[in-house]
Amino acid sequence: MLDQQNQGPQCTACGSPMKLSAIEPSATGQDLRTFTCPECKRVQRHIIESAVTEAWPKRQPAIKPGNAATHEVQDGSTIPKLVR
Repeated sequence: MLDQQNQGPQCTACGSPMKLSAIEPSATGQDLRTFTCPECKRVQRHIIESAVTEAWPKRQPAIKPGNAATHEVQDGSTIPKLVR
């Protein structure tokens, strides 16, 4: 169960309040949150509803050879070079 004040669960091993250690996007509108117990170091992961991930931009298509750029170094400076 999540602790409403700290928004973290109690450790199932020792009962201590767990600390949020990572947030990853999951399905649309959900986050995969990783909690770590500061006492026994147990890790728990929970899927939690989140309005934040819905606001994230859609993934862009992969870079295509016609619009990709690389750089070369000349005299200590980087110079863009189109990849064709």
